[in-house]
Amino acid sequence: MVGSSVPDEHTVKVSSFGRFAGAVAVGGLGAALVVVLAVEGGDAWRSLVVVAPLSLAVLLFVAAAWLLRSDLDGRIALRVPLLTAVGMLVFGTFGAFVAFDLLPDATGARPTLVVLHFVSVGGAVGVLVGLFTARQATTIRALRTREAELRRSRDEYQDLFDGIGDAVLVHDTRGTIIAANDAASERLGYADSLVGRRIDDVECARADEASATVRTDSADDRIVYETVHTAADGETIPVEVSARYVRYRGSPAVLSVARDVTRRRDSEHELARKRDQLRALNRVLRHDIRNDMQIVLGLGGLLEDHVDEEGAEYLRTIRDTGEHVVELTESSRDLARAVAGEAELPLEPISLDETLRAEIDRRREAFGHASIEIHGDVPDVDVRANDLLSSVFRNLLNNAVQHSDREEPTVEVTADMTRGDHTAIVRIADDGPGIAPGRREAVFGKGEKGLDSEGTGLGLYLVQSLVDQYGGEVWIEDNEPRGTVVVVELPISVD
Repeated sequence: MVGSSVPDEHTVKVSSFGRFAGAVAVGGLGAALVVVLAVEGGDAWRSLVVVAPLSLAVLLFVAAAWLLRSDLDGRIALRVPLLTAVGMLVFGTFGAFVAFDLLPDATGARPTLVVLHFVSVGGAVGVLVGLFTARQATTIRALRTREAELRRSRDEYQDLFDGIGDAVLVHDTRGTIIAANDAASERLGYADSLVGRRIDDVECARADEASATVRTDSADDRIVYETVHTAADGETIPVEVSARYVRYRGSPAVLSVARDVTRRRDSEHELARKRDQLRALNRVLRHDIRNDMQIVLGLGGLLEDHVDEEGAEYLRTIRDTGEHVVELTESSRDLARAVAGEAELPLEPISLDETLRAEIDRRREAFGHASIEIHGDVPDVDVRANDLLSSVFRNLLNNAVQHSDREEPTVEVTADMTRGDHTAIVRIADDGPGIAPGRREAVFGKGEKGLDSEGTGLGLYLVQSLVDQYGGEVWIEDNEPRGTVVVVELPISVD
């Protein structure tokens, strides 16, 4: 695995074997020294002349034990017995020359013991040099490994730094840029590095171009604000900057990540334009079309005494159509308010009983041929909604009557509290043809794109939009023996 610090099995085996072989070799040299001393020493065991050879033997045994317990690389560990043997050989050769050629026989010195003393000195020097160089080699190898890891980490960090799609700038407390990623250089069009330039050359601080809105994130001490970046060719780029204090190379600095928000700004402007258009449509629906239709309905009422029976039928059709147009303009007006954002008012407590009963009374007047009744009591609670709640009930009641296949439609309304008195449920049941299970979500336009969705018109789309805004739910169930039940669940206001 690339970048893994775990040694492979082969390396572990070589290291372990090398340490074991080195320890055995060093211990073997110590044991050999003791054997030679025992054979050649004779009565010398009782004198101080054996101190040096015995001390070397002990040193060699200790070195062997240390090698077994150490973390030395096997190849490095083998240096210890090698240097020990070289030292013993070199000093032993010199000792043999001294003992057999230079010392006269009259001195009475035993040549073997003289050679053993020289071997002891050479062995001590060799083992100490071997242990020291082994430890130094291990330290140097560890430092090189650490340096390679740091270099690899630095390269990975640089790759990550440059791979960020947003512009990343780091500047010191004096405002000098000390680091920049590739995205910043490419976006701002600087052929040479941004490092060394002033942050003021890039980030505009003029009040007419920078946003006055600054957000702080206490979780990680970030400051988020909108401003503009100035490219090398003078082009300005709107950005959202997330900045925080950091330490860079041991000194305090500011890390800023700037995201290009050009597309978001364009989308916001387009959304604002469409909202203005919807507000204009709302005014047209509220004033022009609705007022003109009210005039038509008023004139139609005046014509009742001036037409015969055949004309009365046509007049009734005109008035019914006019009333439907008025209702359609009301739904369109409410939908325009919701889509344009005018309905995004703080939700407030609205009386469920008063709103529901008032709308039922108005629907009874509009549909004299239909029976619209409330069964049971309506809970005297306030729900979390706004003044468009009446539009929800109006459209559902209209649907129950207008889509009925009976000459005298029957609509039954019930209301109750559920779920531990946290929500109120209103059920509007009709005796019409019903809605197939596969179309029950489609009639609300769920999963579709706004006004282009499949549904029964603006009314149910508006119902879905408003109930979602209130934090409630709306769904359809079967009625027995026939028809549909539309269920509206609304959260109860806790204020």
